[in-house]
Amino acid sequence: MKLFLLSITTCVVLCYTQVTTAATMYRCGNSFQDTPCANQNYSKTIKAAKASSTVAKSGDLSPYQVDADCKQRGDAAKKMMWLRQTGKTKEEQLESAQDEQAQALVNEVYNNRGTTLEVKNAIEQSCMQQKEQNKLAEELLKEAKRLKKTPYTPSGNTASEKY
Repeated sequence: MKLFLLSITTCVVLCYTQVTTAATMYRCGNSFQDTPCANQNYSKTIKAAKASSTVAKSGDLSPYQVDADCKQRGDAAKKMMWLRQTGKTKEEQLESAQDEQAQALVNEVYNNRGTTLEVKNAIEQSCMQQKEQNKLAEELLKEAKRLKKTPYTPSGNTASEKY
């Protein structure tokens, strides 16, 4: 019985020391390494104690939150980049584009330089920035309409209180 308890204790101690001495890992694209990535934007730190849960839950390497529309736009840009890497020209892709949004995406893909992942992330990020700008513009319009409805007088009184 003592031998069994000694074996269990030894196993627990060895497992505990492995967890505490494990180094911090960095996920760079699809590879893992013990040093940060050369491009810090795509480096994702993975703590040793929760490595399996972090990778299983997130699965996303982008350093920002992306909504469904921008994610779809990024995926379409990734496919266009694949075609670009196989030799398809901008003009060929513009001809095969169905609408103006697809043509604008083709132009944006060919105006960006970098790897497929870099171009995809750049397009997703610009999409999110555009959505944020549209949201702010909408809020400004609402506030302008609200201010236009309430009359302003220099004394602070409303128009009905003048006389």
